[in-house]
Amino acid sequence: MKKYKLFAILLMGVLLLTTGCSKKDDTVIIYSCMEDNRNQELKKMLKDEFKDIDVKVQAISTGNSAAKIKTEGTKIEADIILDLETSHMENLKENFADISSFDDSIYLEGVNTSDYYLTWVKYTMNLIVDTNYLNSHNLAIPQTYEDLLKPEYKNLIAMPDPKTSGTGYGYFLNAVNVMGEDEAVNYFKQLKNNLREFTASGSGPTNLLKQGEIAIALGMTSQGSEAITEGYNFQIVELSTGSPYNTTSAGIIKGREKNKDVMKVFEWLINDFGVYDKENYMPDKVLKDQKVNVKNYPLDLTDADMTGVDSIATKEKLMERWSEING
Repeated sequence: MKKYKLFAILLMGVLLLTTGCSKKDDTVIIYSCMEDNRNQELKKMLKDEFKDIDVKVQAISTGNSAAKIKTEGTKIEADIILDLETSHMENLKENFADISSFDDSIYLEGVNTSDYYLTWVKYTMNLIVDTNYLNSHNLAIPQTYEDLLKPEYKNLIAMPDPKTSGTGYGYFLNAVNVMGEDEAVNYFKQLKNNLREFTASGSGPTNLLKQGEIAIALGMTSQGSEAITEGYNFQIVELSTGSPYNTTSAGIIKGREKNKDVMKVFEWLINDFGVYDKENYMPDKVLKDQKVNVKNYPLDLTDADMTGVDSIATKEKLMERWSEING
């Protein structure tokens, strides 16, 4: 009898320990790939909006988020995935709930093409240049991909690495679509000789530009406008082939759509915070009545050819080719 009692006590301890380490039923967890300033604003607004729901935001990189979903599937602790690159969402869509019945009427026609996720943001990329430096050194402002190969720009340029940055991948994919795959690979081999460095993140080149270490950043348009608003004498330059872009999306892990709190938070994210985020941080238009409150943001951009931007097969193929450039 003592053995049975001891076993029961041990079993209860294991159950209590397991319960204590798992997510509470009344907690909604969001994995967010947004930048820190946007995550902080999200946390603040969630706290004000949901007094009766414990909502936790966990900042996570695009690569780590995709890897965790791929490894853990629907057993992942997150209920909602936010701002994950759309190609990853498409590749992992079997792990997401069918939200085809969700009212997405606030979006422009054709923006949403999946039953398993909704577009979070579209973000464009452009050259951001230090006009003071270029003018003082009698250097012209580059207008084309080919211009960036000029010897006078050597060590004055930074670009995000496509292996670790959706921004870098956007430039690479656009060049492939414009030039052809082999020619684009050869182009970036030449450009590498002119670069100060490939940065790990999309914000890296703009940060180097702010620090005065380079004069030309292949960066995100939103970060260029933010820097100009902060007082930097920069200029946003659209290449002759248009502005490359990428998109991110949001979805609910399959099975969690049955939780009314998860649905309530997701609906608020799309219809309230999502609108605020696009108006104040990522203004490239995806909503019908989207306003732009971001200062110094160019409103007349032309989309570059981004055929295949949402295809994980295209991305995997091009990442193999990228290893020939920066392996």
